[in-house]
Parts: sequence; C-alpha cells; structure tokens
Amino acid sequence: MTAAALTLLMGLGAASFLDSPEPPADHLGLSVQDEATSRLLERNNCSTTGFEPDVIPSAAVIRDRAGRAKVVSFDHGWAVFNNERPGELVAVCLGRPTSARR
Repeated sequence: MTAAALTLLMGLGAASFLDSPEPPADHLGLSVQDEATSRLLERNNCSTTGFEPDVIPSAAVIRDRAGRAKVVSFDHGWAVFNNERPGELVAVCLGRPTSARR
C-alpha cells in the first residue's frame, strides 16, 4: 500500500515533466550537486522526479544527517519522505541493472 501511494505521488509529479527536459536537481531543492552522488544515482537507475505511474521503484537514495548520500530500501526512503526517519529523500531508484546473460 505504501509503495502504491508513493508510486501514485511520484507518477503525478512525473506526469508534468514528461514533455519537458528534467529540471536540474538544485531547482527542485534536492542536493545532488556533488559528482559522487550523481554517479550513485546513475549506477542505481535513479530519478529525482519519479517514474511513470506503472513503474515501481525498488530503492531510494537519501542524504543522512552527516550529509552522506546512500542507497536504502524504498520503504526506508518513504519513511524519510514522510519525516518518520531522519534524512532527506534525494531520489527513487529502479536498482542496479542486471548484466546481460549469454
């Protein structure tokens, strides 16, 4: 149920961005300026604006109290988003891509 609620929330937010390029994260108030965080988001297929309504994220990136970005479960990220856990939600993620099988 939690996942469905966040998916709906992220989907509604993402719908307004589908026809336009993704705005810079600093415009959205997210802290993704450093290169290490950008690489973390890329490696884990993350989005700072959400995904299409039928796409369910499996992970999230948060910034903890010390300012470190880290990958956590989607449920943990949802709790941060709802101010139930400390930190700042940076992005939602699909997870690392699986390698191509031969």
